Amino acid sequence: MERKDHLTVTGFMEVLAIKALFPNGLNDSIKAAFPDRISIIKPEFISNAYKLNGHWIAGFTQADGSFGLNYSKATKMRLGYTCQPQFRVTQHERDLIVLNRIIEYLGCGILINTSKIKSEWTVSVSNNSDLVNILIPFFQKYSIYGAKQSDFFDFSKGVHIINNKGHLTPEGLNELNKIAYGMNSYRKF
Repeated sequence: MERKDHLTVTGFMEVLAIKALFPNGLNDSIKAAFPDRISIIKPEFISNAYKLNGHWIAGFTQADGSFGLNYSKATKMRLGYTCQPQFRVTQHERDLIVLNRIIEYLGCGILINTSKIKSEWTVSVSNNSDLVNILIPFFQKYSIYGAKQSDFFDFSKGVHIINNKGHLTPEGLNELNKIAYGMNSYRKF
């Protein structure tokens, strides 16, 4: 019986040592309750120098990216509304290296700290020329699947309308409104 209790305590201490490595670590009350815990030494991360693969970026986008048409009221605009296309991939700050490598691979985009509370960073591509000449051709070559593929197709239509100055007409702006409110979380299948 003592052996079983000893293994349970040992296992618990190992879990504490591992949890201490997590981004938020152990809270102060656990540290105070277990002052003799043995910390695990976190191995040093060494990034490889391999160039990312386009298929990998498409898969990563499938999981953590989004295509958006940000349709919103804009009193300074002649028609009272605007639509700004934006591609985004968001990660925790511990994965900034991945986001920087995506920007390096694509040759466009900026890195934005989107939430200091959650330590989130986002690759954002919203420059119309980059969307038309780099991003859309990239995802035409390296496909994504499912609902996100439908979002990409709608996003591409919206960028095309904007690129052809359709957002400056009531008809084009209405079409952008329909597209924007039919994609991502608004999509009904």
